[in-house]
Amino acid sequence: NLSVKGISKLSRSTDRLRSEAIAGIIEDNSSLPRISARLRRSFNTTGSKSTIQRWIEKEADKYQFKDIVPKLDFKGILCLDEYWPRRSKTCDLISSDRLTYRILYIENIPHHWYEYAENHLKQLKAFGINPYAIIFDMWQPYPHTAEKVFPQAFIQYDYFHVIKRVLYHLRRCLGNYMEELKEQNKKDMSRILWHNRFNIMKNAEYRTPQQNLYISYINDRFKNTIVPDILIFKEKVRDIFLMSKTRPEAIDRRNQLIAEGWKESNKYFSNVMRYLSDSYQFNYMTTYLEHPEIPRAGNSETIVSVWRQMEAPRYGFKSNKGRQDHLKLYQLTKYLNLEI
Repeated sequence: NLSVKGISKLSRSTDRLRSEAIAGIIEDNSSLPRISARLRRSFNTTGSKSTIQRWIEKEADKYQFKDIVPKLDFKGILCLDEYWPRRSKTCDLISSDRLTYRILYIENIPHHWYEYAENHLKQLKAFGINPYAIIFDMWQPYPHTAEKVFPQAFIQYDYFHVIKRVLYHLRRCLGNYMEELKEQNKKDMSRILWHNRFNIMKNAEYRTPQQNLYISYINDRFKNTIVPDILIFKEKVRDIFLMSKTRPEAIDRRNQLIAEGWKESNKYFSNVMRYLSDSYQFNYMTTYLEHPEIPRAGNSETIVSVWRQMEAPRYGFKSNKGRQDHLKLYQLTKYLNLEI
């Protein structure tokens, strides 16, 4: 009846075996079938997928987010975004630290309602997260709930999402013009724009010399059409955020676009200008100009991409608990360097 280190009574597996299986899932980002095969190959033992999953759940149940999150050394700038998990009919809210790129918390929400965004932020507050600034996209519940839960925090709209909305309207404008060319039986011209549609929307500093030649050709070929206006207007909108040093300067650049008559050019440009002319939202777009320590953009797209890589080997987690269990073990091993 003497105890043996590493072997639990009434258990048919050693601590090392379970630890190796969990490490393979969390640290190596492997799949259950591969870990099962590894156990047969390295330990000469069997371990079904369901058995390994039970080990993960049992280990994760030992820890709580309220004990883990306070140890993650939050630096003060919170990023918040929603994403759609694989094999799920509802979206998740995912929170991260903008400066350390650490995932803080992930939670499923059944609907895009204010109360779920508010509850998510309240949960973070209960974990000891009190941000100096919060960065998120333009989802309507975000600013209201952030001001309610963290009234002292500054709000910054993610520049990535601001420009994403601008490009949405410009793509529609370009698409509408291509349709007009087809109706005029100018399919060859429409085809040229179709093959260069991504190049037209691409930032000028990221184009290759060859792509710049294509843009020069397009400017000449489509002179006195909406196409050169799209290129010019896009860069002028970007300059509001990239070239301005203060919020008043950004407002002046925006007002200059209004004075130049871009709002009356067409309904797509009008939508962009109406969006930028909303002073309530524009203040959130330019918080970084008043407070240089706050980044212009968040890291949510990068964080979601990292999380997608964790989803890939298992074709998505089966449940919200499965996602949260994986995150807890990931935080312990990757961020806190603990052995489990």
